[in-house]
Amino acid sequence: MDINSISAFQTASQQGQSRQTGKKEMGQSQFMQLLVAQMRNQDPVNPMDGSQFAAQLAQFNSVEQLINVNDGLKVLQQSQDMMSASLSNSMAASLTGKQVKAMSNQVHLDAGGDAQINYKLKNSADKVEIIVRNESGSEVRRETLQGVAGGENSWSWDGLNNNGDRMGEGNYTVEIDASNGDNKVSSMTYVKGVADKVRYTGNGVYLTVNDIEVPIGDVEEVGIDIF
Repeated sequence: MDINSISAFQTASQQGQSRQTGKKEMGQSQFMQLLVAQMRNQDPVNPMDGSQFAAQLAQFNSVEQLINVNDGLKVLQQSQDMMSASLSNSMAASLTGKQVKAMSNQVHLDAGGDAQINYKLKNSADKVEIIVRNESGSEVRRETLQGVAGGENSWSWDGLNNNGDRMGEGNYTVEIDASNGDNKVSSMTYVKGVADKVRYTGNGVYLTVNDIEVPIGDVEEVGIDIF
């Protein structure tokens, strides 16, 4: 008996059943019925090899076990996802009113105020360029700093553009370009402040810190000694 013919029959049977019910699939019972039917209709001059029959049963049993294991893993993954979502929601709610530090390349500028730009350098840098862009991605301010130490640093943007004009209130994107001669220095920007709002969406949970919305997964530190 050719296992390929069984596979082909199974596929055809599954397709036919799917068209009839939209959800039924061939299981172990249907497979056994197929084997019994083939045994009854086998060529009496050239009967089925018993060892081949046993091997095919073992093969089907292995596939069935793998399918069951896969289904079990899917259920486990769904449970873990639900638990993770529940923990994230509970954690987010507990963070409101707390001081947090989170990765973000955005900064909020209040009307008539300054904006604190926080960044971290992997190593010290001979030159650091801080580029501020508006929502359309256009550069509005570029500041060059010399001899900046590695670690956490900050620069206060006065809200003026390169021409000295006052920029409007809103969120801006910050880019850090640090280097030692011809060698780039790795950097990251972050926001820190009091988390005052939590928003739950289909894409995850977000915290609002200093009017900047950040995913809860980007929160790095929580505590009173952040500032």
